[in-house]
Order: sequence, then C-alpha cells, then structure tokens
Amino acid sequence: MLQSLGVSGILAVVFMAISLVGMIICSKKQNTSAIAKPIAVLLMVVVIGCAVTLLIKTGVIGNQATNALMANELKYSKSSYFILGKQLAEKMPNAKTLLLIDTVNPNDKRSGEMMQAFKDGAAGKLVFSAEITPMPEGIKPDPTGMMMPLSELLKAKDFNTVISKYPACNLIVSFIGLPRDIENLNVWSMPSDKQPKIALLNASTYDLKNAIKTGAVIAAVTMNPAAKFDEKPAPKDVKDAFDVRYIMLTPDNVDKMAEGNKNMFAPDKVLKK
Repeated sequence: MLQSLGVSGILAVVFMAISLVGMIICSKKQNTSAIAKPIAVLLMVVVIGCAVTLLIKTGVIGNQATNALMANELKYSKSSYFILGKQLAEKMPNAKTLLLIDTVNPNDKRSGEMMQAFKDGAAGKLVFSAEITPMPEGIKPDPTGMMMPLSELLKAKDFNTVISKYPACNLIVSFIGLPRDIENLNVWSMPSDKQPKIALLNASTYDLKNAIKTGAVIAAVTMNPAAKFDEKPAPKDVKDAFDVRYIMLTPDNVDKMAEGNKNMFAPDKVLKK
C-alpha cells in the first residue's frame, strides 16, 4: 500500500501523523497558551495539504478540485499581504522598506503572488530597498520548503546582522516572524531617530504586546481568534476576506484586543535596554 503512494505520498502520511499529534497537544493547551491556537491552525493547514496529496495519489480527487481548494486558500493569504501593505502605506508613506522573506521555491508561484499582493496594497507609497532572506551561520537556503521554519532557526544576532547593513531603512517588514530571543534584538535599544519600525506577518505576536503598544512594532497581522476554516469561497472583497481569517494589531488597538481575547499575549517580556 505504502509503496504505491510513492515518496511524496509516504512523506504526506508521516507529516500528517506528526501534525495530528501536534494539533491534539495544542488543543489541550489553547486555554492556557495563546500561541497554541495559531500553531494548531498551521498544523491543520499541513494536515489538509497532506490529505489532498493522499487523495490525489489514491485517485479520489482530481487536479480540478485540488486547484480550486488551493486557489481559495491563496485568496485568503493574499488578503493578509494586501491589507498589511495598505496599512503601512497609510501609516508610513515613502518609508524606505527592508523586506525579510523566506527562501523561495522557484516552482512555487504562490510566494510571488503573495508578495505582489503586498506591493499592490502599498500602491507605490513605500520605497522598497531590498528583499533579504536572513540565514543562520552555517545553514544554506533550502528552496524545497523541507527545512524548519526560519523563525525557529534564526537568532537575534542573525537579524541584527542583516538590519545593520541597511541603516537607511526606517521600516522593516518581516514575513518570517522574529527570533525566539527577541529581547536581544538591537532595534529595541536604538535611539528614536535611528530606530526603524517593524511590521510583521506570519509571526507569533504572543510576546509582543508591549512592543506593539509602544509603536516599535507598528503593525502585525495575526490569526483572528474567531477565524472560520471551511470550503466556502473567500469573499470577493479583499478586506472582507481578511476579516474572516485575520486581525491587524496596532498601537491603537492592542490593549482592546488583549482585553477581549484572554491569553492572546504573554505577560510583558522585558526587552533589551
């Protein structure tokens, strides 16, 4: 049976099993840890992807159904990129912007479409200085997507090295999250006239309430606690699609969001001074 699935099918079974275990663990911790739900959602996406792979391998569904499902999910993802671009263009017009991105699989057109959605949202009001993929020392980029998420591999020193090379950029947009040792990021202790603002997508915001409240993190897209995951077509309006899945955390609403969503944030983490 397994031999008939091929290598990709076997990998799908393995990743699905691991993800299901992870979802069970996260479900037990979602009432005590705010990060558990976003992780569970990501694992669910992995499970769906693996299930689709297996259904294709076993001939249960064809490419048409698969493409429709992936296209619908892409609409949701693109809405988050577009709305973040729009938000930053409104709050920091003409900002010199450094984009921190993941390794790009040349066969994956979705990454390019999502980044284009971000730029479309910015509508020419941001100045893009560079797109950089920070890499930990000794680790080479893996465009296949089989490498651990960069947010799990990168340390603050890796971010500090990249950011130091672009002192003219007053806006840093990270699509790969922030390192776990965020307290060691140099950006927190920079003089106000040299401190770039940070914007985040695909990041854990659990430890960032204070950073958002003070404006060091000017905007962060995170999962809507009331997000609905089903096969219904994504709303045609990009803002409506965004609202189904995501919320935008800003200095203006972070306290209200924290009050309305218990365990969304950890107790304030002391940042480097």
